[in-house]
Amino acid sequence: MQRNALGTMGGARWLVLLLVVVLVLDGLGGGVGSDRAVAQGPMPTITLSFTDAQTTPAALTEVSEGGGAQTVRVVATASAATSAAVDVTVTVGDTGGTAAKGSGTSDDYTTSADSVTVTIANGATSGSSGDITITPATDTRVEGDETIRFTATTTASGYQAIAAVDLTLTDDDDTITLSLSPEM
Repeated sequence: MQRNALGTMGGARWLVLLLVVVLVLDGLGGGVGSDRAVAQGPMPTITLSFTDAQTTPAALTEVSEGGGAQTVRVVATASAATSAAVDVTVTVGDTGGTAAKGSGTSDDYTTSADSVTVTIANGATSGSSGDITITPATDTRVEGDETIRFTATTTASGYQAIAAVDLTLTDDDDTITLSLSPEM
């Protein structure tokens, strides 16, 4: 057998072997010229919650119609530490929710701001906003409890859509019960 610079195999055989290796590696996503994204696991999530900003921060799920103005602190929590600062814009009451925002006679509450930005610092898992004051309307309508919807977005890439969260506005008006009995 005649030897050449490529060993005992002929040059054409080496070229075929090299081509097969490149194709196999490329098919696995790690080869030359691969433009396929390699899965890094599930996308991280961001969730919203509320705390009472007027007292020792404690979880907040409702504000009362008869309770006067309530200062709410919005908290954004990431499922994993961030690799860069993440800004989350939180909008209050523009979509969804059953309570009407505004200062008209049929509206249920007003807010000190329409939106607020929450920043989760680089390497952190949560951040809190400036405060939003919610002032429930004091009315005498018996309407039951209603919800104030908080929606959020972020321009940071790599995060799942942020789910909206509701804060309950509890009605403080008593229902009137009438009972009729036949006259005897």
